[in-house]
Amino acid sequence: MKRLLIVDDELAIVEALQDILSVEGYDIATAFNGAEGLQRMAASKPDLVLLDLMMPVMDGREMLRRMRDDTALRDIPVVVMSAGRISDEERRFSARFLAKPFELDELLDTIAELLASGASRTEGENGSP
Repeated sequence: MKRLLIVDDELAIVEALQDILSVEGYDIATAFNGAEGLQRMAASKPDLVLLDLMMPVMDGREMLRRMRDDTALRDIPVVVMSAGRISDEERRFSARFLAKPFELDELLDTIAELLASGASRTEGENGSP
């Protein structure tokens, strides 16, 4: 079962995504700011992160920067979710950007695609097709 980490300070969004993605068969962890997200990642490395940019304590931009500076975390795909703009640098360091509000099908397709491409990379690294 693929593990996803949702990092967003809006409880309603976190709960809705958690409910939907759990039904889709994903194991879900949650965090309400970037510092908490990094702690969750240290405890159990997720297969993919859904990350809001605007949060208290540590925002998504700082969390993303710290992930990319950490060799153990830099290859985890990140879907940035934000109602705001994203810089070219942030776009380069995230796997995808979804503007809030986004369509549920778009989110599910994005997650499935990124997880499948990650599995293909991992299989290729192990000498399998």
